[in-house]
Amino acid sequence: MSERQAKLLALAGELADDFATRAAAHDREASFPVENVERMKETGYTALVIPERNGGLGADLIDYALCQERLAQGCGATALSINMHLFGLGSMVERSAGGPRDELFFDLIGRHRRIIGGGISEPETGGDWGFFATRARRDGDHWILNGRKVFTSLSPVIDIFMVMATIEEDAGPPASATFAIPRGAPGAEIVETWDTMAMRATASNDLILKDVRLGDAAMSERRPIGPIDANGISLFAWFSVSVAAIYTGIAQAALKFAREFAGRHRPMTLPRPIAYLPGTQFAMAEAEALLAQSRALFLKTGEDYLRDPGSFTGEQGLARVVMPKYVATNNAVRIVDLCMEIVGAHGLHRKFPIERYYRDVRAGSNHPLSNARARELIGKTALEVSLAETPRW
Repeated sequence: MSERQAKLLALAGELADDFATRAAAHDREASFPVENVERMKETGYTALVIPERNGGLGADLIDYALCQERLAQGCGATALSINMHLFGLGSMVERSAGGPRDELFFDLIGRHRRIIGGGISEPETGGDWGFFATRARRDGDHWILNGRKVFTSLSPVIDIFMVMATIEEDAGPPASATFAIPRGAPGAEIVETWDTMAMRATASNDLILKDVRLGDAAMSERRPIGPIDANGISLFAWFSVSVAAIYTGIAQAALKFAREFAGRHRPMTLPRPIAYLPGTQFAMAEAEALLAQSRALFLKTGEDYLRDPGSFTGEQGLARVVMPKYVATNNAVRIVDLCMEIVGAHGLHRKFPIERYYRDVRAGSNHPLSNARARELIGKTALEVSLAETPRW
């Protein structure tokens, strides 16, 4: 481990321990941890992946994943929320040609601690990152946006909404683009819809866009709608590896609780704590093996991508970066289930954090690509069947 990585992990650990003291209260109240975001701004964590020359901490994909894994052990909701700010930034930095516009944007995040938020998933399309129901049409030298985005995590503190939309044009191939919408822009409204069983403190509300008027400078990353390109794979690499790390971190927190509980809990009928029962040992063994599998896969995939991103191409490359998220989020559910088995009925009490871990890990499989979409992608690429082939089934 490098000195830089050790410092970054120490910071993530310090924040995680602090956030853990408030995680249960924010979950119970479904309140957004504004104070956690302020602390991350103060320490530079909100600029974790931004280059040091722009006031950031300079983390690469592996540094980032390890920090997010550690942060999630303290508060999964905070880690997931800030992930929706950081993963896109990491991909932007990776793909940046270093022009003045990029440098200005990175300075905005690194030196001025601005927060960006996603506008990807929609009621009509779910988490399908290709075609968007949100539309952008040209009006003179401006763009007019209309649509509704869901799962806008960090909604109370976002300074700039990064919204993906399909471009409406009479001529040319179908295309989409990303638009930057400043908070408070006329026609952009957050509607508080977030009332869920899991990740309750993420404030992942809806963003409604009604005739939002933007200048040309607000548009970036215009791309044709069609087969995934290198930019799309980059986004998925940063997203999938970091999401895998977050849910693995929550699973680690559950394992820590179960291990400590098993070491001290002794029913009256037993001479020793339940750590000595075969059932406890077998459940712990399976959970530890699943944890090792998740960590090995997301770290190996991240290392391979860092070493040679150009080797991740097309549907095969997409399947490679999606695999860690698919494996880790499903393993996290199984790990926490095994921990609940060890803890027993005590795990139902909200005074213990494992009840929150049990609910939070269930959100993991719903992030793009969902289980069904991931299985389709991985299965078709393994069988050399193109996603574009019709009929689909």
